[in-house]
Amino acid sequence: MSRKINFTTGKQSWQAGITKVDRNKVYGYIDEEVTDINGDPCSIANMLDDGNTIVLQGLTAMKTVDPDNKEVDKKSLKAVYMDGTDADIVPSSFQEDVKLSEATIDDLFDLEVSSIYQLGFEDSEQEESLKEELKKGKLYRFIFNFRAGYEGADAILLANNEGIFALTGRMLEFAYLENKAADIIIDDDDDEDDDEMDFSML
Repeated sequence: MSRKINFTTGKQSWQAGITKVDRNKVYGYIDEEVTDINGDPCSIANMLDDGNTIVLQGLTAMKTVDPDNKEVDKKSLKAVYMDGTDADIVPSSFQEDVKLSEATIDDLFDLEVSSIYQLGFEDSEQEESLKEELKKGKLYRFIFNFRAGYEGADAILLANNEGIFALTGRMLEFAYLENKAADIIIDDDDDEDDDEMDFSML
């Protein structure tokens, strides 16, 4: 059994392990193989901006540099809020109880899913208890953090005939325009001459 998370809501609690669902098994995948004119496999490489230097795959990496372009040790960096105060580390979901709150179907539609986890239970009664809650149409949301960090992912619990799943990602926010037509301005100061018939129009 994988590492366990203790989910709580009110006086209820459920303890379950999670296993990441392989996206390739869900959506399938395409394996692209590039060959030369003789059918031999080609190696992937990148050309730098100078137009001359070729770098093979796996030989590039992201680096953090200071204003003098000197590499900075990532261990020396720290996260801060906008006001400059030190950011708080969010503990891993495996370290503390994860509090569930009820979610709506709109929350589910607004979730940009990045990973899917299937819940596994050692206690079948707990599994059936949570499944019954979800079968009533309930959805639960929570903050998921696989490992301690400065920001957790939005997550929603749901169930189907195959089991109970946690969808993780980030909640999207949409800015809508107001659905209101502009007021029609009616000019009451009509010119009396407008009511006269213009015979040239006949």
